[in-house]
Amino acid sequence: MTDSVIITGVKMSGVQESRTVLPPAFKNLTGDALARAIRNMELDEAEERLKPYIVDMTKELPEVKPIISIDGSCVCSVGNISAICGEAKSRKTFLASALVASAMAYDVTWLNNFKSVGKNSDLVVLWVDTEQGERHVRKVIQRMSQMTGAAHGGVPEPRLITLALRELAPKERKQRLYDALFTMHYDLVVIDGIADLQRNTNDLEESDALVTELMAISTIAQTHILCVLHTNPGSDKARGHLGSSLQRKSESVLFVHRVGDVSVVEPQFCRNEPFERFAFTIDDDGIPMLCDVPGVSDGRHPAVAILEDTFGGAVERPTLVNKLIEVRSLKRTTAAMQINRLIDKGLLIADGNIVRSAGSVTMSQCHNVTVSQGV
Repeated sequence: MTDSVIITGVKMSGVQESRTVLPPAFKNLTGDALARAIRNMELDEAEERLKPYIVDMTKELPEVKPIISIDGSCVCSVGNISAICGEAKSRKTFLASALVASAMAYDVTWLNNFKSVGKNSDLVVLWVDTEQGERHVRKVIQRMSQMTGAAHGGVPEPRLITLALRELAPKERKQRLYDALFTMHYDLVVIDGIADLQRNTNDLEESDALVTELMAISTIAQTHILCVLHTNPGSDKARGHLGSSLQRKSESVLFVHRVGDVSVVEPQFCRNEPFERFAFTIDDDGIPMLCDVPGVSDGRHPAVAILEDTFGGAVERPTLVNKLIEVRSLKRTTAAMQINRLIDKGLLIADGNIVRSAGSVTMSQCHNVTVSQGV
């Protein structure tokens, strides 16, 4: 028979009932003395459990390590998850493979890849495909090998490990993913078909549990996990509770949609400074190539075009922000950031509360421009 005393804890809403095993020294305590001893022991245990999660402002954090950046804006960094979403056949896999291959590519000008993506030739990537048969998965590998430069040496990309898990059940797919993460370290993990790791994307508990697991893995394994999933038909909302949970928890959410033969990529949600939207098409060799965004064929940035065509080249900053929100369906913070970035690049000039296009009028003329007071 044990000398320990077992105390049953109070059951709280959403908290599992606990049973505290007391040390033998507590056996002779009674009444208030026992209650105080138990309380102090429970407080000590609670403090120990909390210690790893208390933010220590005296501790120096390592520099943010971007895995994928676009025009200098960090899209995917170590210790986070992100998502690419779009309707069926919007070229989500083309986009994911192009971004990853462009990041992995050797920094030489003659390679066919997205030059706007920051290069890191040390990246090691795990690509997990849950939807396609092996023949189509091989095409993705071949395309990425072309874009990184490996194929020019006559070999598939050696820094890319690919799993084709189409024939497995959801639980088995997830287990094979975890097996791969257990065997070696990857800088980036791409799950092309994240919805196939669970049976029901509309199951709230199952969806939240999967996203929570991915967040934990990204932190513990010091990697980035990029998930590819569908949106609802005719919508930019990611499908199911899984999509909603991913949109809330992701560092970045990229939305891709088709405009004829062109796919347009929008920064739907970004915790860092959002990148400028861009577009790509597919060349005769099946390689994604950057192209003009439809409707901006004259080469002007959309904000510059709106400023010049709608307001004659100068307008109050809040008015331009409101117009960008209206015309381009941007968030207010995104619209303001775009204006600031264009000012930094010299494409727009700030004159007090007035924003004007560079070269449209001289500074003295700008003061005489009749500024629109509303939209």
